[in-house]
Amino acid sequence: MEPIGLAVGVAGLAGLFSSCLEAVERFDSYKNFDRDSRSLTTQLDAAKHLLEQWGRAVGIENGKMSDNHHPALDNEKTLEVVRKLLSSIQDFFGGPDDVALQIATSTDRDFLKSGPLPSRWTKHSRHRAPADSKWKMASWALSGKSKRTKHVQTVTSLVQYLYILVPINDTKEIQAGQKSSATDIRDTSSHEHLWLATIQAFIDKTEDEMIAETKRDLCAWLGSPSPNDLYDDSIQKRLDGTCEWILERDNVLGWLSPDISPDSASLLWINGPAGFGKTVLCAKLVEILSSKPQTPVAHFFLSSKFEGRDDPYAAVRSWVTTVSFSSPTALDVVHRKRLVQHEQVATRATIMKLFREVLQAVPFCTFVLDGLDECTWLGENRNDGDSVVRFLNELRQSITDTTARILVVSRNEPEIRQGLLQFPGFSEYAISPEDVRDDNVAYSRSIVNSKLPNKDEPTRLSISRKMADRSNGQFQWIKMQEGFLRKGRNKKQLEKDIDETPAGLDRLYDRTWERIERLRDAEKNRAFSLLRWAAFALRPLTVCEITEAVLINDDCDDLPLDELPDSVDEDYIETSSGSGTTFLLKTIIELGHPSEITPRNTGISTLI
Repeated sequence: MEPIGLAVGVAGLAGLFSSCLEAVERFDSYKNFDRDSRSLTTQLDAAKHLLEQWGRAVGIENGKMSDNHHPALDNEKTLEVVRKLLSSIQDFFGGPDDVALQIATSTDRDFLKSGPLPSRWTKHSRHRAPADSKWKMASWALSGKSKRTKHVQTVTSLVQYLYILVPINDTKEIQAGQKSSATDIRDTSSHEHLWLATIQAFIDKTEDEMIAETKRDLCAWLGSPSPNDLYDDSIQKRLDGTCEWILERDNVLGWLSPDISPDSASLLWINGPAGFGKTVLCAKLVEILSSKPQTPVAHFFLSSKFEGRDDPYAAVRSWVTTVSFSSPTALDVVHRKRLVQHEQVATRATIMKLFREVLQAVPFCTFVLDGLDECTWLGENRNDGDSVVRFLNELRQSITDTTARILVVSRNEPEIRQGLLQFPGFSEYAISPEDVRDDNVAYSRSIVNSKLPNKDEPTRLSISRKMADRSNGQFQWIKMQEGFLRKGRNKKQLEKDIDETPAGLDRLYDRTWERIERLRDAEKNRAFSLLRWAAFALRPLTVCEITEAVLINDDCDDLPLDELPDSVDEDYIETSSGSGTTFLLKTIIELGHPSEITPRNTGISTLI
């Protein structure tokens, strides 16, 4: 280091040392948590005293560096390590938990000094401050104690390293040392190089632990849901060569394009019927996006198999957590937000505001949400705050005028469509049976080859094609056939089994049935009437015909014309679809008409 630069560095060290002492002073509120913290308070006071003593001995006093400072500080390597040690000590008292503790104890200091439960507790029990104090003490006992213990112990070690690196015996020794060159004194010792390496390793380890602890604290505050295995499972399930067709669709390619323009789609909605392999397809797209790490990518898979399926905001919590852990800029945004927020878990409003702040700070983020239709309250309580429409509205407001991209993969539900149509740059792709035809064949062949290795190739090929044809795009239907493929059965028997749709197909629509079952009696009867006409009419009926037909019941002597709607338009259809009946009607039509459906196969006869 040049002489002038070294002088500036030494002088700057005095300011850093003063800031470090101020941080320790602020953290001295430990003593307010009574007996359990007294041991830590003593250790902290001792470390603080040793730090002040060290500062005076090496020539730092009143925030300034003395001309007669310790000669070891004139060594470039030593000065740099000392700077890191002081920065680490200071950082230990600047985390979000520490700020919260300082705020809490500043209001509770007088109350707690008289003991954990003073006599005037009852006098103030109606006020919030004492109740908060008691809660802070409980929080300290449950979670804060171990963290603060580790902090104090680490700080004590850091101060000890300062003494080892720049030893202080007495003033005379320091003054005597100034007569010789610092380079001659410090650099000629191999022992010193060993100490520098040891101290540097300790600092690096301490910093890594601090970052990891900060991330854990932020993860808890963000309320990020526990990770599930849906993405990894879907990647493993996918057969080689499948799902490639999605990369040949123009609107999908446009959304995947790295060239962001005002006219490009910012939101892509891929939808399709149940059992069409949407989650596996979504995992494929996430894998492609993640292979290009130039921009942050965050995904979330909602599923009825895991907790939190009824809260789409869990996706945003997960997205913010993922991006903040992959982007230092986003981590800084989240950390600064945490410093001014004092709730244990961020509220929805805080999360949505933070999400927008992250998008504004980190450009070109990509977010993926699979299974939005899995939300248990989908279509219910439409006037409640907990609705898909409200969630999508808040999501739209958050990404407006940003460079973020969003992919939503779900069933084609009216509530989802209503919300997504409002997004600028909206683009949609509906999966058809033709799209997944080749993948159906490949999946059928993998199952047939596994279950019927004793059959010849033409037989296996014929069986697998028949399964693919009968599936009408549904991978889950093919999976259900696996139990009927037995080695001891001949080709004719196997084909007969395939021709009969297996019982249990209605499981694909459990949530739709549940929603219908929760309707009021009048609405439930209307829904069942709709299903009867769709399933058993001699020919498919028009919307107008079904509108009239559902008004007829066993008690009717004539058509109740006064109950007909004013007009049969999109608004009427959307209102009528709230129970999920429209979705189920579409499914019945997709599977086939009465010639291909029997009550035994659909499970309808047991419910209507």
